[in-house]
Amino acid sequence: MHERPVALVTNDDGIHSAFLRALVESLESRFTVWVAAPAEEQSWIGRAVTRGRSVGVRPVEGLGDKAWAIHGTPSDCVNVALGHLLPRQPDVVVSGINLGFNATLQLILSSGTVGGAIEGALWGLPSVAFSQQLPPHRFEEIKAAGGQVGGEIEHALRAAAGHAVKLTEAVLEEGRGHGVMPVVHNVNFPPNVTAEALVEDTVPAVVQLRGLFAPESAESYRFAFPAERTTLYSPDNSDLACLSRGHVSHSRLDLTAIGG
Repeated sequence: MHERPVALVTNDDGIHSAFLRALVESLESRFTVWVAAPAEEQSWIGRAVTRGRSVGVRPVEGLGDKAWAIHGTPSDCVNVALGHLLPRQPDVVVSGINLGFNATLQLILSSGTVGGAIEGALWGLPSVAFSQQLPPHRFEEIKAAGGQVGGEIEHALRAAAGHAVKLTEAVLEEGRGHGVMPVVHNVNFPPNVTAEALVEDTVPAVVQLRGLFAPESAESYRFAFPAERTTLYSPDNSDLACLSRGHVSHSRLDLTAIGG
């Protein structure tokens, strides 16, 4: 009997996210699942690493085969898990499912979810980040509820989690064929994704969001996602165009190209 492959799972919405739990529960059908996720939300933090303080770790029951809540960033979580917590190296690193999409270059570079997957890729492991686009008028409500959803959105989440299992298996198989090349697979699901939705190979669109902060007082500013964006590059095979068709976007981010 062959040993089941091991998936290390993280996210940036925090270990209590219902979207993380949906991913873990689906992956358990084909993988041994170990979870190392932030104790608190760490959105928009990219691949930040904690340097000026200690990073606390505590075990968590009832989530995957092993789980830890880590008081740090998604990159911290993956790094501490790979370096200290796991009994062996996992076969694949999986990050998500993120509340909200991580499409376009701007969001990809800012995403803690993608940052966690990048950390796995830099350890030479097949790595994939999953994100779920949400209806704009429901985003803040779902975020405040920790990803607890019902109705059509819950059906879409279950479909996304089902796709995630198949795509993780494909990423693992592709990674075996490419050695330790640092490639991150960035997958985005449309709001009403179904089990039958097509998966398209895509490239990141490029947008300008410009101001990300709004005045809070005469001397302070607070993050405020802009209502408008300027699209600079979005061909037919971009992640944005794919999502607009109701399809699943799969972009391969080749980290070696950065130094090329």
